[in-house]
Formats: sequence, C-alpha cells, structure tokens
Amino acid sequence: MNLAPCAGDLTHHPPPTGAGRMGQAPHIVQGAVAEPVRAAGASVPMRQALEQPEKGQVGVSGVQDDLVVRPDFWTGLIVLVVMAMAAAGIIAAILIGDAPTVFALIVGGLFAVLVPLAVGALLSARITLTAHELVVQGLFSRKRLPRSRIAEVVRASITAPRGGAGESLFVLDAQRALLVRVQGGLYAREDLARLVDALGVPCSGPDGPVGAKEFAKTYPGLVSWVERHPYGIAFAVAGVVCAGALALVLVSIATAS
Repeated sequence: MNLAPCAGDLTHHPPPTGAGRMGQAPHIVQGAVAEPVRAAGASVPMRQALEQPEKGQVGVSGVQDDLVVRPDFWTGLIVLVVMAMAAAGIIAAILIGDAPTVFALIVGGLFAVLVPLAVGALLSARITLTAHELVVQGLFSRKRLPRSRIAEVVRASITAPRGGAGESLFVLDAQRALLVRVQGGLYAREDLARLVDALGVPCSGPDGPVGAKEFAKTYPGLVSWVERHPYGIAFAVAGVVCAGALALVLVSIATAS
C-alpha cells in the first residue's frame, strides 16, 4: 500500500470534530498511518542517528569496541615459578652429585635465557579484535588478519605424550587453510570463549582432549609434523644431549690427564 498519498490527504483534510449524520458513512480517521509516514520521511541524518547502536553495544557489522585478550596473570606466574624451581632442582642435583660442574653452568645458562623469554612472552602477548581485523601479538611476531578472511574457528585441546592437554584456537579461511594458531595455554578459557563468540564465525572441534595424530585425521594440515611424531623428536634430542655430554666428559678426562 502506498502511504505517501495518505499522508498528503491527512495534511489537507483534517478529520471532522463531530459525528456524521444518520445514514451517512462515517468518516474514517487514518491518523494511525501518519506517524510511520513521518518517520519514513524523516531526514537522512535523523534516520542514521536512530539506527546507530549505543556505545558499547554490538552492531550488525561487528563489534563496537575493541576486544583485547591478555594472558592470565596467575597462570603465567605459576609457569615461571615452576621453571625457576626446576632449574634450581636440576642445578642442585648436579652440584651435589658426581657430575661435572660444567653441567650446572650449562643448565643454569639455559634457564637464564628461558626465564626472561617467558616473562617477555607473558607481558607482550595479546589478542586484539576490532571491527576490521584480528591482531595476534607475540614476543617476536605480530600477525594482522582482516576479519573478512576469517571463515571458521577450530578449538581443540591437544594432549602431549605423558603430559597435560594444551588448548589451541585455529583460525581458518574459507578454504579451511590455517591463517593463525593461538596457543591458549596462558589465556583463561572464559576469555577464549568471548573471543570465539565475538568473531561470529562457525566454531568446531573435538569433544574432549585428543592427540595430535588423531586430531590431524579430522583436521589435516593444522598441526605440524613435530607434534604428530613427538617420540621421534624426543629420541633425536636425547641423542644430541647424550652425545654432547659424552664429548664434555671425554674433553675433561683428556685435559685432566
């Protein structure tokens, strides 16, 4: 129904104040149509002001304010304390035992590098979601992704051999190719859930913790070869460490004699 002519009729023909005479059709008052017509004919700036969401609300096109997710402070603090205690325990065991003192220096130097790196990662890591992009900030990297490229999120808890499960967010494009992986170990689960909800794309994943090899069967290409073959990497690292230790022992024996 075309409402514009009705509005014109109401402007030039106001309703009568009295009732009609007996036998005449009553005059139909169309005042109910007037307000929608005036609203439809309102100026463009006024309509834009009415359609804009209030500050802090979520609009149709995306989030109104930036969402920033930072690592959980207490989780990071626990990790740092565990690392420091492990370093102190290993060094004490080396010094108390019959192992060469040089091993204590090697372990101490290794942890002296790892602990500051962990502190830097805890302070610098953040995930920022704006109306136009997703920014994943790490200690040495910063990845920016337009939100238009994000089509799906996979959330999974991947178990390590004889260890706990580490949660990860895999951000995929329309072809299900990996755009970025967010290691969720330092983030609170509630914050990750807020991030997934704010992205507004389909989210899938296994129902519970799963191994990397099993996860790769359902979601190929998301986890690395190293994660799918952890025992091979562990044996290789152990072999290198043993070879290095044997070389140090032989050098110490040769210099002592």
